[in-house]
Amino acid sequence: MAFESDNIFGVLVANIRNHLKNNLEKILQEYEISAAQSIIIRRLCEKDNLTQKELAKDTYFKQPSLTLLIDKLEKKGFVERKNKKNDRRAFLICITQKGRDLEQVIKAGIKKVEGEALEGIDNDTKELIIQTLKKVYSNLK
Repeated sequence: MAFESDNIFGVLVANIRNHLKNNLEKILQEYEISAAQSIIIRRLCEKDNLTQKELAKDTYFKQPSLTLLIDKLEKKGFVERKNKKNDRRAFLICITQKGRDLEQVIKAGIKKVEGEALEGIDNDTKELIIQTLKKVYSNLK
């Protein structure tokens, strides 16, 4: 049964996000990481040795949430904290080899989930969807 709220833009976007996240987490479950943790791993693979403040800015996680994510990833050996030179109060968050090894699994999982979501949609329409969502995002920043 369809509800009127199913046609509201924000509800639709939230539902899509939830399905993408849940489907990715099913794939990542074997590696005992969440979709949120995978964002941290991917970012550090792109640009390593970030302060927690820089990582929070890049990933849009709030500091308390990011601390918990980093703690869990550190316990599993995917990241490590290192003292920042010239500032003993600050730490750099660094990806480990174990974390780097997981990057390809994460990328493949994202590709699979996105492929399922966009199945049956031609390339021109996919590009239009991406451009439209970028514009919506830009409007809200």
